[in-house]
Amino acid sequence: MNLENYKKISSSLDKNIKLVAVSKGQPIEKIHEIYQLGQRDFGENYLQELITKKQHLPKDIVWHFMGNIQTNKVKEICINSDYIHSVSREKVLQKLTNINVKNMPKILLQLKLGDETSKSGFLPEEISRISYDKPLVKQLNIVGLMGISQNTADQSKIRKQFSQISKLFNELSEENQAFKFLSLGMSQDYNIALDCGSNMIRLGSIVFGERK
Repeated sequence: MNLENYKKISSSLDKNIKLVAVSKGQPIEKIHEIYQLGQRDFGENYLQELITKKQHLPKDIVWHFMGNIQTNKVKEICINSDYIHSVSREKVLQKLTNINVKNMPKILLQLKLGDETSKSGFLPEEISRISYDKPLVKQLNIVGLMGISQNTADQSKIRKQFSQISKLFNELSEENQAFKFLSLGMSQDYNIALDCGSNMIRLGSIVFGERK
């Protein structure tokens, strides 16, 4: 646990930037510690872990789902999340259009950055097509984009990828006011993401320490 890192980073952020503490694999006690410092946004990758933590933690926590989405779990993810960052496939998008939940979470479309076959995500032209369908954007409560940089130590490559998604986000937000969030940047690259216009950073190990 590194509460000093958390305090330093959170106090340095502009008010319009949201810090999501990625709590996947972390014990409830650690989440409580950061909660006591005023942190309210937490991110999880696995549905069952999210449900369990939600049952044992304060009700005013804002839960962000960031993991791979199985189509048969879409409704449960929606019921238990306030934000979903990882909508990255047409199948998931179609599933979302056919579910009925009381409060639709805020949805972020994942843009594929880099050429790693292990990473999923929409192509820029696919995201543009979705964003111009304003009735769909409203129905699904789509509010922005998410990106994960390629796994590389080359900061110039990361900056190029982040600039790509930032440019697309700016274009879409000009056309559609619903696009308000650019979820970009993790523990190892959040400073580059902030330079490139991210207003939602996802920090795990830098504040919680490495998972056991």
